[in-house]
Amino acid sequence: MSENADIEKRALEALLGYREALARVDALEKEEATAHQALVEWRDRVEKSTSDVVSSDARSNLVEAGQTAISRLHNIRFAMSEATAELKSAFTTLVAFDDALGYLPIPEETDANVKDAGGNLEE
Repeated sequence: MSENADIEKRALEALLGYREALARVDALEKEEATAHQALVEWRDRVEKSTSDVVSSDARSNLVEAGQTAISRLHNIRFAMSEATAELKSAFTTLVAFDDALGYLPIPEETDANVKDAGGNLEE
């Protein structure tokens, strides 16, 4: 029984690690969407500036803004790649614990959240 308790403890730690990795990927997906939108807006400003007479300072600022937007999107996508790899590793670890135990333990602090996950159908 002691061996199962140790495996359950490690499985709970792995589950928490998975949740953290999932939250990180989720946050990065939101950041990526925001960065992508900024790049789309920048492209629209570039298209508008080609039809308008724009000062060299304005054009320089526009180029700098584009470089910043592209760099930000690149950095987010790089972080997303790393976070996705961590998530995949955490999932593989969970699968191993599920295989060893035949189930995954549910942390006590989230037990109420699991029971209420379906919500009230009468609302």
